[in-house]
Amino acid sequence: MESGGAIVVGDINQLPVDCLSHVIALTSSRDACASSAVSTAFHSAANSDDTWQRFLPPDYAYMLSRAVYPVEYASKKELFFRLCDRPVLIDGGKLSFGLDRWTGKKSFMVSARALWIVWGSDERYWCWMPVPDSRFSEAIGLIDVCWLEIRGKMSTKLLSPQTPYSVYLIFKLADTARGLGTPSQETAITVGEETVSRKSVCLQPTDRGRRRLLRGQFRLWGGLGLDAGMGMANEIDKDAMLPQKWESEGERDDGWLEIEMGEFYNSNGEDGDVEMSFMEVKGGHWKRGLILHGIEIRPKH
Repeated sequence: MESGGAIVVGDINQLPVDCLSHVIALTSSRDACASSAVSTAFHSAANSDDTWQRFLPPDYAYMLSRAVYPVEYASKKELFFRLCDRPVLIDGGKLSFGLDRWTGKKSFMVSARALWIVWGSDERYWCWMPVPDSRFSEAIGLIDVCWLEIRGKMSTKLLSPQTPYSVYLIFKLADTARGLGTPSQETAITVGEETVSRKSVCLQPTDRGRRRLLRGQFRLWGGLGLDAGMGMANEIDKDAMLPQKWESEGERDDGWLEIEMGEFYNSNGEDGDVEMSFMEVKGGHWKRGLILHGIEIRPKH
């Protein structure tokens, strides 16, 4: 408005809180947190349920209805960061659901129990074991196989639309792991009927010396056929450490390792299933010591 020939600019803090909430919700969760320090009005708008509702996926209530345990929260902002920091177990504990902190896009992890593993139900070749303080309560340990084949799938409708995703194998190696270096393993990502990604990966980049024993303790009962001390020490053999580049890229905050299996773009979630495979079936030699926790699908940055 004009007053005495001068233009008077209105104070944005005088806008209704719901208007400010709408504007802040057009930014990002990071911007919303930063804007709360601008003023009292911005603080109220930036922390309102109206703002954080827009950062949550449209089907968040449906996803929470599938949770193994009820998810309690005092505000939508608290729920958002709860899902970012501590993904929720759903579908009987065979799947986890969480959010990416910076984009709010959905991420999932498929447990080893929900994967299709050749000879996975035969105790001569694979053994289930408890893994305390991990995403899922159990993992599966490789005793000995010459044909290593692991497959998983997920409906693209569960994933966030218009989003690029990366797929990761989540695992550890026992200190006596062998046969997982060469030949390399092959991965493939198929969306609908189209294979969109193929890679050659290596779980065990070096065969020098003793294997590094990764964090965590495991009781590999069931006749893994490995050393009795496997998984029971926390010492690191620095001389036999895996190459630094591989390790710095692969080690996670939760103590597990990850290796990228490939990537894909989820357009509108109407392509059916995304299928993931990890295999080494050409070498004909025996492999052991892989500890598999699951396959994670998360937004690519």
